[in-house]
Amino acid sequence: MRFGAHVSIGKGLAGAVAFAEELGCDAFQIFAGNPRGWARKPLDPRDVEKYRTGLEASGLGPVAVHLSYLPNPAAPDPQLYERSVLAMAEDYRRAVQIGADYFIVHPCKGGPEQNRETALRRVAAAVKTVLRQIPGKALLLLVNQAGAGTEVAGRIEELARILELAGEEERTGICFDTCHAFAAGYDLRLQEGAAGLLTEIDRLLGLSRLHLLHLNDCIGECGSHLDRHYHIGKGKIGREGFKNLLTDPRLATRDDLAGIIETPADSADDDRENLAVLRELSGEEDGR
Repeated sequence: MRFGAHVSIGKGLAGAVAFAEELGCDAFQIFAGNPRGWARKPLDPRDVEKYRTGLEASGLGPVAVHLSYLPNPAAPDPQLYERSVLAMAEDYRRAVQIGADYFIVHPCKGGPEQNRETALRRVAAAVKTVLRQIPGKALLLLVNQAGAGTEVAGRIEELARILELAGEEERTGICFDTCHAFAAGYDLRLQEGAAGLLTEIDRLLGLSRLHLLHLNDCIGECGSHLDRHYHIGKGKIGREGFKNLLTDPRLATRDDLAGIIETPADSADDDRENLAVLRELSGEEDGR
């Protein structure tokens, strides 16, 4: 397995590659623009070219582009839904433009009066619309969520349902977030819990559709629905939980699988430490 971190594009796309190298990443994830804004400036072709050159020289990959925080593809409000689909399409277009491998989308949440199946269908329709509008090789990956309130996809069966409704099997898959899963009630601290989770993914989707892991410890208790990421091994999942998951043969033997940290980072040393812990727990001796 390859490990990496979410890195900033504050110094441009090329700067993100350089920072990922500095951290000792094998892979990395970025936003395509301001994660807390709707507006997007066109990508600078010179920055894209410099990025592509730097990425090829670095050997880093896979690369994931994460959708910004504001879109809600399950939204019952027609205006917010339409705006969300347009934002998804724009960020997906950017992922394709830079040659990213994956585009990461949170299914988000429906309304309190909304039928749950309806919310799942809206997410599926958004996925289908984006992929039909924009050709590209970047796989669109849906992330499991913590299941708080009206959030959908806290359970694997709901992720599977969305992808079933969306179709586009060759262009979609899932990204599995450990913090979200633990908060939703999947107890990774027990070996049988981690193994059972992978069996469930395999049964409902097939493990071949699991392309990326978001590796984050959790501040909240199992089943708390509290989506608060923490340093690897220092939250409620703990070192044993990550070891259970990362050493399962169904994941450990996959060279195509990457794990990305989205843990708190007051400094680059926090990311380096979290990556080192993951490599230790996975059985790697010398990282890269």
